[in-house]
Amino acid sequence: MSRKNILRFLAVLVSGLCLYLFTTHDAFLYQQPVGQIVQVSEGTSQKTTDEFENHDQTHQQKLTVLIKNGHFKGKKVKVKNTWSNSGALDQKFHLRQQVFLDLSHKTGQPTGEISGFKRDTYLVLLVWLVVALLFLTMKMTGLKTLLSVTLNFVIFLIFVNLDVQLNLTHFFWLFALSAVLFTALSLVLVIGFNRQCLVTFGAIFSGTVVALGIGVLVLNYGGDDLHYEALDFATQAPKQLFLSATVIGLLGAVMDAATDIVSTVFEIKRENPQVGQKQLFKSGMEVGRSILGPLINVLLLIFFAETFAMAVLFFRTGNSISYTFEWTMSLGIVQSLISGIGIALVVPAASCLAALVLKGEKTDASH
Repeated sequence: MSRKNILRFLAVLVSGLCLYLFTTHDAFLYQQPVGQIVQVSEGTSQKTTDEFENHDQTHQQKLTVLIKNGHFKGKKVKVKNTWSNSGALDQKFHLRQQVFLDLSHKTGQPTGEISGFKRDTYLVLLVWLVVALLFLTMKMTGLKTLLSVTLNFVIFLIFVNLDVQLNLTHFFWLFALSAVLFTALSLVLVIGFNRQCLVTFGAIFSGTVVALGIGVLVLNYGGDDLHYEALDFATQAPKQLFLSATVIGLLGAVMDAATDIVSTVFEIKRENPQVGQKQLFKSGMEVGRSILGPLINVLLLIFFAETFAMAVLFFRTGNSISYTFEWTMSLGIVQSLISGIGIALVVPAASCLAALVLKGEKTDASH
């Protein structure tokens, strides 16, 4: 390892250590009281059984918490905590953990209870780890990728806020526009504004539009049995919310496939300027076939991860397989199928567009 890489690695480690030290001593930034657990005493335990014969066990804890900010900074308060083995609505606390407190002081001495766990240290270190790995493995390209993710997140929040402020009846097109902006911004930042970027955008746009159109047609003529109201916390038209989420998920899947195919075809042209249009198209199709299976499997795994907890809850409360599938899995399956259609369509689209643009060129394909 070169001296430059060693210094870069040490700088990343030092930055992580500084972030850890800061977030563990940042109680002064919070208006809500923050405390650190300095003593834990385990109490009694009790077995419980609900009406569905689910067995659990609850435990009592007595905690001494040192207040780290506010008017009672430096004082200690004793609180009680009840936690269960299932951990559905509670958690066990440990020594030196930091928590948020709800305090009262009727007698002049602080009393109160824990309102939540202080998680900023873990969140900041996870973000630091992502940034550090991107920087160490991909250098500036990784930072550009991180910048595109950050900007896309900001754009998404802006569009959500617009939807809330305007209270639109037909808001699907608002999020469809945001998806187009996501695509354009990501490609320009990561690839640069060139012909490869334009070809990739064209393939993504065409694949997304066609796949979404097929999905909408099928849903309009055979999707009456879908329970759009099963969407979590749906406060607007559930079907439009479903389609908005679908187009954003579809875009991500299609973008992944199109970017791989187009970049590979352009790289082949750069390495071998004599290669013809037909061979470029075949190469793109070969790349598409190799990534089609893994990408669809990734979609299914994401779907399983999103629905796993709710499906288990439905099964544990005595619901049948068909009822559980209908209310927890059907919408996710439809979204995965539409995304799969998009991936399958973008393979020939990206291969064809890239081959047509590079047709007959003898110079560097990146210009």
